[in-house]
Amino acid sequence: MANRLSASIIAVLLALSAVYLQQPLNTFLNPPPTVVDLTQDITYIGSLHSATIEHFRNIFYAEEPTGYRRFAPPVPTKPPKGSVIDATKPGAWCPQGTGDILPFTSRVANISENCLSLRIARSKGTSRSDAAKLPVVVWIHGGGHALGSASDILYEPDGLVRQAAADGRPLIYVGINYRLGLFGFATSKAMIERKETNAGLRDQRAALEWVRNNIKAFGGDPNRVTVVGQSVGASDLGLQLMAFGGAQDVPFQQAMMMSGGPGLNFNSPPDQVASNTADIAQQLGCVKNGDDQGLQALECLREAPFELLTNLTVAASRAARPPFGEGYFYPTIDNDFIQARPSQLMRAGKFVKEIPLIASWVTNDGAWYAPLTTSTDEEVLGSFGLWLTSLSESTKEELLQLYPLEDFERMVRPEHDGPISPQYYRAAQMNRDIWFTCPVLDFTWQYVRNGGAKASQVRLYEYNETRYTPVFRAMGVPMWRVAHLSDIPYLFNNDHLEGGADNSDAHLSLAQRFSRAVIDYIHSEPLEGRNSGAGPWTPAFPEDVSQQGSLPSDVPSTISIQIFGGPHGSSSVTVRKEVEERDLTESEKAVYWEKLFSRCEFINGQQMRDEAGV
Repeated sequence: MANRLSASIIAVLLALSAVYLQQPLNTFLNPPPTVVDLTQDITYIGSLHSATIEHFRNIFYAEEPTGYRRFAPPVPTKPPKGSVIDATKPGAWCPQGTGDILPFTSRVANISENCLSLRIARSKGTSRSDAAKLPVVVWIHGGGHALGSASDILYEPDGLVRQAAADGRPLIYVGINYRLGLFGFATSKAMIERKETNAGLRDQRAALEWVRNNIKAFGGDPNRVTVVGQSVGASDLGLQLMAFGGAQDVPFQQAMMMSGGPGLNFNSPPDQVASNTADIAQQLGCVKNGDDQGLQALECLREAPFELLTNLTVAASRAARPPFGEGYFYPTIDNDFIQARPSQLMRAGKFVKEIPLIASWVTNDGAWYAPLTTSTDEEVLGSFGLWLTSLSESTKEELLQLYPLEDFERMVRPEHDGPISPQYYRAAQMNRDIWFTCPVLDFTWQYVRNGGAKASQVRLYEYNETRYTPVFRAMGVPMWRVAHLSDIPYLFNNDHLEGGADNSDAHLSLAQRFSRAVIDYIHSEPLEGRNSGAGPWTPAFPEDVSQQGSLPSDVPSTISIQIFGGPHGSSSVTVRKEVEERDLTESEKAVYWEKLFSRCEFINGQQMRDEAGV
């Protein structure tokens, strides 16, 4: 025992020396933060940011998914006892296209299959002691299953962590990487038979299990974990709740879904992604005797050089789904992790229960999905035609009627946006509701309706403020307004957002209030509005399943939404299906204008769900 302890001490000293040799003199005077996992005899060496935040980066939760592990479920890492892990530098991003994305996001440069890592941030001096047991927030990034990383500057956690500590409610932050594109979501008959599908979702589950098993060493409480996902990260979070038909518990206790729900998962049967996978196999010469679904094609894909496979898949996905290839490879039914279409699982109550939820959208979530040149009914329908390929003519006609052109004429601002047709705003709103708002409403309502949680445990918000206005103006797209991603810098309380974004005091004040409201939630404190400045955060639905036993309708008749920002300020707004507009406040009228009841009733209805494959 003494010998092993001596060896561990020597290993730590050697690792620290290696870190020191690469750092300036002040590193010797201020040694880097160090975490020792006494249970497993593992030491993590991190770095100090802005004097108050400790970072531990590039901590692997799974083995390198290469060779025979490519496409396969992740294999948890088991560092040898006495290991010293250098967690001072960010790791590689999972395979994706390189280059610039948006002015306020990171430039993608360092990609590798050896990317199944996470980053941890906490306040300086956080103790491992049982007295600490801080709540944990885990971040699942978006990016259409085509791009992104926990290391993106947009997701810098320092502001959130610092605010929590300043308020006397510290927390531990964890961001995770997971496989994307073909590497994360390829499928074929052979893959389904071998349960080697939806690798990206299985990566997320493995990362969450790592947090459950290891976060105590960093001062976190594995029984107080809140997972926050954005866009497809939110959709994936919903799929985690429905994984294995809800038969397996999840390694978290609360969820927050930003701009996304499982209904975003269009065409969930595997046919389309299997065809996309087969096309890549064909380009590589992996298809023999016409069999693009068998084991031979799979083995050939596994043997393909990483760079070649990445280049082919990025080119194919971006050609089919410009500009970034979103939604070309994505989660599909595999009769294992995903056992049926998400909307069917939701309505059958096949999900993990008793998980409190916050879910949301932003006011113009669909803005960048509509081409700026949209000016006809056909172009409006074509704005989502790449993804929803099986909509009937009657469905398309009903959508056009639910979104009459005159509803959007008042949105035209030629002095700000140039010669934009109201058809563009019509298409943007339709995309917002199909992609984000209606899936969010459907998932939260079905979760309450089918016994997932009490109505008092489920809340909604709409974010109607953005710090990207000057960026969008410089990009030539001022009409995007409060576009997708707008609430992210407010959540992270980022006071130095990149790319020419608005860092003015008014926005930073709103960011502080919003991040404080989320910190309340992470700490499982009542959302009474004392920190959000928006009044009490009313539960999304008034009915209580625990009292009524079951809720009668497939759609809600009353919705309460917390509004953050916008011309009428932050407040809680309740709207009802049957109400006269003249009786509403200005805030209520703004939500009423969105026509959530009639539009989402159709979008979430049986006909469109069947045609969309959600």
